[in-house]
Amino acid sequence: MHCNKDKILEIVRQIPEQKVMYFGQIGFLTAIHPRVVGWIMSGLSITECENLPWYRVVAKNGFVSSLKLGFKGINQKMILQEQGYTLIGNFVDMRKHCITDQELKNFITTKTFN
Repeated sequence: MHCNKDKILEIVRQIPEQKVMYFGQIGFLTAIHPRVVGWIMSGLSITECENLPWYRVVAKNGFVSSLKLGFKGINQKMILQEQGYTLIGNFVDMRKHCITDQELKNFITTKTFN
């Protein structure tokens, strides 16, 4: 599982400012099931969170799914708002902030994750 975590964190480190990715996109790039991606992301330590833009990972529909975890979700939403992301309730505006298919193709062609 540690190898999977490394692959996921490598992707998350590279999510550009003002963009988000959803679990399925990270799963696609790493060949890891999106639920496993979510499970790994939900278990990040405080130290890992301090050194990683973890808050740029949301559910496919833009939902800040870490809100289910309590404080971590409130913190994620607060960071996104402070950084100027457009939120509608508990959802990131995916039309504005989600990595597009073309940008995802660029991830594939310029980086190696497997």
